[in-house]
Parts: sequence; C-alpha cells; structure tokens
Amino acid sequence: MELIDTHAHLDDEQFQTDIAGVIDRAAAAGVVAIVAVGTTLATSRRAIALARGHRSLRAAVGIHPNHVSQAGPDDWDAIRQLVTEAEVVAIGETGIDRFRDHAPLDLQLDFFRRHLALAAERDLPVVIHCRDADADVLALLEEQAASRRVRGVMHSFTGLPATAARSVELGLHISFAGQITYKNRKFDAL
Repeated sequence: MELIDTHAHLDDEQFQTDIAGVIDRAAAAGVVAIVAVGTTLATSRRAIALARGHRSLRAAVGIHPNHVSQAGPDDWDAIRQLVTEAEVVAIGETGIDRFRDHAPLDLQLDFFRRHLALAAERDLPVVIHCRDADADVLALLEEQAASRRVRGVMHSFTGLPATAARSVELGLHISFAGQITYKNRKFDAL
C-alpha cells in the first residue's frame, strides 16, 4: 500500500539532525509523499526548502491561528508570494483555535478568511486547524462555499459528527490524528 502523509512538521528541530533518515524510514513504511506544513512565514519557507531538497516532499504554506498575533506586517504578502513556488501544494495550516488563547478571535477569523480566499484564488486545497471552534470554522467554510467549493482537510479533527459530515459535504477530508489518543479525550458526543 502506498501512503501519503498530508501533514508533517518536518521543520521541527527534533528532525534536523536526521531529516534524511526520517524520510527514508517513512518511505520504508510505504509513505510515497509527505506534505511539510508551515505554521509561520519562517516555517513555511523551511517547508519549501525541505521540499526542494527531497523528491518525496511537498509544502503547505500559511500562518497557524495560534501564531497570527506574532505575524509581522509583511508576513501575509510573503505567504502570498510563496504560494507561487512549484513545491507548494496546499494552503495552511490555518483555521481557528479556541482551546488556546494565543490570538484574538477576530484576528484568527481574518487570517482564516485570507487563507480560504488564497486557496480559492490559487485552486489549492486548504489545511484547517479546528480546535473547540466547530461553529466558527463551519461558518467561514459555508461563507466560502457560497462562491466556490472548498477542498482540503480538517486536520486533527476532534469535533462533533455533524461538523465532520458537513465538512465532507463541503468538500473536505477528515483527519484523525494524535488528539484522539489523549487520555482525557471525551467521546460521549460520538
């Protein structure tokens, strides 16, 4: 079976001394491609650099909702420029995070709208972070879907079944990642 890892933060320092080994071990396990996902301008640039150095890598560029408060005044324009690079196959990681209080909601909403518009403009999928923000995320996805179908992935999904169903109807895939293994995770809504 051939697998594609659609969300890897390979720019993380823990991988830097063994990035080739990480990629080789993934390939040995059947992973034929990996999308290195950016969460800031700097990590988006690193994702592209990694993709340039490894045939099996591609990049997603964006500013994570937990980092939008730290974005510089020119960061968004730089992300818009990075999207033109051949290695970029997706927009994000973007979305809304109400679990952590790292950025004001209005700023998260603004950047999420920007990412969705850029994805539509460039006809690229979007990587969406949604943590304790089902209603907020769905509202913006519905807004976007009114003019153009959304495509991409709800990353590390922990929302309600109704949110998952509507996300799929809107054109997204659902990712179940590490959070479902947390000991304190409650599934009574499922």
